[in-house]
Amino acid sequence: MAHTKGHSQADYLKLIAEMVARYKQRTYELMGVAPGQRVLDVGCGPGTDTIPLAKIVGAGGQVIGIDVAEQQIELAQRRSVEAGVQNWTEHRLGDGSSLPFDANYFDSARSERVFQHTDSPDRLLSEMIRVTKVGGQIVVLDTDWSTMTVDTELVDIEQRIKRFHVEKGFRNGYSGRKLYRMFVESGLEDISVEIAPTYVTDYQIGRRGALLDETEEAALAAGVISQEELDVWRLALENSDLRGMYFAAILQMMVSGRKPK
Repeated sequence: MAHTKGHSQADYLKLIAEMVARYKQRTYELMGVAPGQRVLDVGCGPGTDTIPLAKIVGAGGQVIGIDVAEQQIELAQRRSVEAGVQNWTEHRLGDGSSLPFDANYFDSARSERVFQHTDSPDRLLSEMIRVTKVGGQIVVLDTDWSTMTVDTELVDIEQRIKRFHVEKGFRNGYSGRKLYRMFVESGLEDISVEIAPTYVTDYQIGRRGALLDETEEAALAAGVISQEELDVWRLALENSDLRGMYFAAILQMMVSGRKPK
């Protein structure tokens, strides 16, 4: 994932984590996490979820996070030591589409905002199911970037930038809307769907959260918008912010299912 200019990947992940904190807690509830359990977090990043999960399962349990970014794994390990949960929390470098665990190993598994970055979402879900015990819960929270919207009169420019962002900025930008079908096709049972809306009224946070700096520049380079259109677009958003009227929103889908016998 790209990050906004002048801000680190860790800064960006921290911002998003703060914006969706209440939804993270809900994924734990849907997983049915309890003391003594083994729990998997696919795409663990800097340990944002593995550490609170470790505090729930306690020393008698085990939490394992897996991520493709080595720096994030190193940061997660340090944070687990700082939190005092390192003895039963592990962070591994790896790809969720080929999990290095035996079948039926975990009591539950979760993934958040990872499916949007993969070319093989079906394989990722299949692996999560494989390593989860029969009767265990699989929970995925992911974004449908096509639902991103901002209050503007420049709808044509907005729509062109958004479509470019969805289809060129992510490997699987429509991932959120696909989750229910994927869960059904995979044979999971007791499937539930919850919509997780997020909105912002702070222009700078909105730009960072939507990665607008990179998206706008890339859209300009690709000829999706002109420099004149980009200037008008940015000025309109800045004026909206100055008047205290900036508003943007997006939807995430939270889908849960139980591994059948």
